[in-house]
Amino acid sequence: MAVKPIKKYTHTFLCMTTPCEVQVYSPSEQMANRLAKRIEKNSKRLEKKYNFFSPDSFLSQLNNRPASENMAEIEIDLETHSVLSQVRMLSEQTGGLFDISTGTLKHCAQLASIEQVESCRLNLRQYMGPDSWQLLDKKICFNNDKVKLDLGGVIKEVAVDQAGQLAKEAGLSALINFGGDIYVNGNKPNGDAFNVAIKNPQDTQQAIAVVQLSNQGLTTSAHYERSTQVEGKSYSHIIDTRDIRSKDQSTEITILSATAISDSVLTSGLLTTALMIDSNLKPLSNSSIVLVDDQLNIRHNL
Repeated sequence: MAVKPIKKYTHTFLCMTTPCEVQVYSPSEQMANRLAKRIEKNSKRLEKKYNFFSPDSFLSQLNNRPASENMAEIEIDLETHSVLSQVRMLSEQTGGLFDISTGTLKHCAQLASIEQVESCRLNLRQYMGPDSWQLLDKKICFNNDKVKLDLGGVIKEVAVDQAGQLAKEAGLSALINFGGDIYVNGNKPNGDAFNVAIKNPQDTQQAIAVVQLSNQGLTTSAHYERSTQVEGKSYSHIIDTRDIRSKDQSTEITILSATAISDSVLTSGLLTTALMIDSNLKPLSNSSIVLVDDQLNIRHNL
């Protein structure tokens, strides 16, 4: 009986305001479509569950908890507990540079003036940090009524990692790309690793480097990705909470982009965000990094 050739099948969809692409290498279009649809369904489930802005999401229920529930133990499901456990562990490994309690400040950038934004941030900074929430057995506890968690830099990465796990369970090679958050399961049909381009931060239509991935996750963080303009000042979505009172985020940034490769997209994502805050941070174990500065010089440990 002739062996069916392995072909590439591509499925695209929109999730978490991001174009998502799943490339599946399969002997059967039906198998490829089944996997791609499972990935899309699961990703949209995560989007609905952890949407910061949706009042109906589970995350919003935590963030908009009644004041009486502060210092109380709020029960959470196993998936949420697992995600928050990983986030806390990785945050500790980056010296606290990655901080999901930055959700406390999220509304500040929507204010009308720089003075209002800076005042809002200054007033709320005291309510943030790793000590503002504690993870217990199947529960979470907040120590004040102002802290809000933002999983915007987490859940897309979790979705890609879960997509990679679904590909593993299906026994199919796949390249999953959610807006530059990438996981590669397996190799190409000829056994080669997948080539993945790193964008030139000064011309995102061009590649500045190419890396090879196999059973690995890659993310890139950059200040050009998302920012809010207030009276001509740009507020990056990447916030340094160590010294928010004095840090001028309009100051020229030396490192334009940070890319990390590890065994999971979540690990890579937290590391790249931390590297954009402090480019001297040491890579986590079993991770590789590529930093691009404003002269397009590349630093890496590949």
